[in-house]
Amino acid sequence: MTNPVSQFRNGIFGSRGCNIQEAIDYANEMINTLPQTDQVGIRVGLGVLINTIDNAVTQSQGPSPERIAITQLISSIISEQLNVTMNDVDEQISNWMDNNLRDKMMEMLAHDNVDDQISNWMSNNFDLDDYNIDGAIEQWMDNNIDDKVYDAVNSISFTVEIGR
Repeated sequence: MTNPVSQFRNGIFGSRGCNIQEAIDYANEMINTLPQTDQVGIRVGLGVLINTIDNAVTQSQGPSPERIAITQLISSIISEQLNVTMNDVDEQISNWMDNNLRDKMMEMLAHDNVDDQISNWMSNNFDLDDYNIDGAIEQWMDNNIDDKVYDAVNSISFTVEIGR
């Protein structure tokens, strides 16, 4: 694992070893020597720099091997439990259907007469009295009978033979 900050080291300057607090205190001492208006901008810049370095170091370390192992173990256990549970549910539904569905359907059909249900539906939803059939026939005849009679008469052909 490489240190992502190493590329920015500068050999001209010293360090405070690994003591970050001492380095920050030293930077603040240096900042305090500047005029007040310049100090604010430099403190903001230093804060952004420290936060960025913290993010880079954390990312470079990645998850620990222990965390990866525990995550994989938990993921495996959860996945296994979900598969077992889903298989169990599917199996239970299948067993219930095998053992009960045919009987339930036969029981429902035994108590209900399908012919009566069809007849009831027809009488509730289709009534000849709702339709004026006689009026429809009369209207059709009024609109079409002249043409039909004319066509029938014109299509008649006959032959007259005179016998000796």
